[in-house]
Amino acid sequence: MTPSKTLSFFALLAFITSAVWLALVWHWPWADLWRDPDALPLAQAAVQMAVLPEIAAVFLAGGLLALASTALQQVVHNPLASDSTLAVAGGAQLALMLVTLFFPAAGLFGSFWVAFAGAVAAMLLVLLVAGAGGANALALILAGLLANMVFAAIAAVISQFYSDLLLGIMVWGAGSLLQDGWATVTALLWTSLAAALALALLYRPLTLLALDDEQARRLGAPVGLLRLLVLLLAAGVTAQVVSRLGVISFAGLAGASVAHLLRVRAMGARFALSFLAGGLLLLVVDSLLNIAGHFLGTLLPAGALCGVLGAPFLIFLVLRQRKSAQGFAREAPPSAPSPRLASWRTPLLGLAVLLALLVLLQGFSAGADGWGWHWQGELILDHRLPRSLSAMAVGIMLACAGVLLQTLTRNPMASPEVLGISSGVALAVIAAFLAFPALGSGGLLLAGAGGALMVAVLVLWLARRLQPAWLLVTGVAIAALMQGVMTVVQLSGNPQLQGVLSWLAGSTWYARPHTAPLLVLLALVLLAAALLCGKALQLLALGETVAGSLGLAVRRSRSLLLVLVALMSAVATLAVGPLSFIGLMTPHLARRSGAVSPEKQLPIAALYGAALMLIADWLGRYLIFPYELGAGVIASLLGGGFFLLLLRQARPIN
Repeated sequence: MTPSKTLSFFALLAFITSAVWLALVWHWPWADLWRDPDALPLAQAAVQMAVLPEIAAVFLAGGLLALASTALQQVVHNPLASDSTLAVAGGAQLALMLVTLFFPAAGLFGSFWVAFAGAVAAMLLVLLVAGAGGANALALILAGLLANMVFAAIAAVISQFYSDLLLGIMVWGAGSLLQDGWATVTALLWTSLAAALALALLYRPLTLLALDDEQARRLGAPVGLLRLLVLLLAAGVTAQVVSRLGVISFAGLAGASVAHLLRVRAMGARFALSFLAGGLLLLVVDSLLNIAGHFLGTLLPAGALCGVLGAPFLIFLVLRQRKSAQGFAREAPPSAPSPRLASWRTPLLGLAVLLALLVLLQGFSAGADGWGWHWQGELILDHRLPRSLSAMAVGIMLACAGVLLQTLTRNPMASPEVLGISSGVALAVIAAFLAFPALGSGGLLLAGAGGALMVAVLVLWLARRLQPAWLLVTGVAIAALMQGVMTVVQLSGNPQLQGVLSWLAGSTWYARPHTAPLLVLLALVLLAAALLCGKALQLLALGETVAGSLGLAVRRSRSLLLVLVALMSAVATLAVGPLSFIGLMTPHLARRSGAVSPEKQLPIAALYGAALMLIADWLGRYLIFPYELGAGVIASLLGGGFFLLLLRQARPIN
């Protein structure tokens, strides 16, 4: 399909959906829709000042985000670059949230400058983390997506304590496109003109950036300065949209990808096509949501819905990239194994330290009289110990799942959280609860295990077809899909679903004296099952071809290990939420302790996982006593930072 036919199709679709929406809300003569609002009755003027500005603002916002994404793709040489995948929009939103709550006086300078500062800070963080990626720019995408997850964890911590103040911010931040006047349209129009002028001035050097950096330098292009200017331009455009309308996930990527998929080579035509495609596509989505909201009686935020729709689109783009020469495979720098640490004494010593830590943390806590030792037997047995045991059991399961996944995919950055398996659990649980509201915890566990198994099978299938880092991008896209669904559910107002969300938020509050020992027993049984598969794991680590030639039943062994991963991920996610990164950290810690083979990594990683989750649960309970933070949220903040550091220290491989 030619670019002109594509644009004509999008324009026709936008016209039809917008006309249907207008027909549902405008009950007066059509000629009155275009009259001066001062000459209209109040009811007509109110509808006119809501509908027409929204159509214009949505078109301009989608176009601007697509324009920014196209510029980013030009300077980082990656068709997946966008305001969403590089965490620009997420940083702007987090900055606005922090300033609104804690520094409201700073808002006097204008929400744009606050959002711009957050966008630039997020972009600098992503560039710092991805700095070791060299010339290959997929490091930027992975760092940006992971930064988004860390920002989401920070926002989750804040929202636990300011939920009453943040409801309006959440609705706005999820991309609520409702308008009541032309102020936003005017601001976005001026931004569009300024962006077009800036890109026109940079047109010639930007054309040179389509070449290799060295070739561009030989032709006189200031590559570093040019890249910085375009990054600042993209941050400014994104900040303007976010400050006015909130985060609209993946809208820019969709518009920019249309120009990329149609193979438009002229840069000016590509900018124009992406702007028009982004604006029309977002207008179609917004009109469809308004039509659905008219019949359902509730209006869902367009930004969050774009995230739900955009994540599968991102996976589609990744699959198109699998044969591209542009790839980025990275692994952590190997740690020199220590035979002494890798001996049988290590697990025993670790177990002794873990038990001592468990005992100490039961007594040392904050109370009415401040910090100190509080050895109340009933309080410990009924409340503290069950929560600690549950957290340790979850740490064991996530750690073992991480070791199994890193071995199966031969990817040292794989884990249930990063590959989207934990997100698959959350999505399956939400879907099961919507379909069967009376479903008990056993049914939710089965649903979660089914979701984990489906995503695990998908991950293993993709692992054979994608480079390791592309596989990580796919997993993080699934996590973005889960975040979008959870945002929509949060804003739906369904009180029953709020209980499911609090369950998935990662608190051990639901641990009870009769359930915690069962959870520990289940974790130990699954650990033992994984250890029994140690020989198969060692052979699979050599590759499926070698393992099969040595007599291993590869398909059966892989299926059994996937079932173990699914069970571990399902139970752990239902206990501490879909984000924790324990499954990522602990295999690396085990390797740095000298455990080289998977069967040696399993017990040591399990001990690390239990200790980290025990500490995360304790910190969540007492860090801001008498209030609590979920153990999963604490673990996700620690683990997300660890992953970003790991990515920073990674090195390119062939």
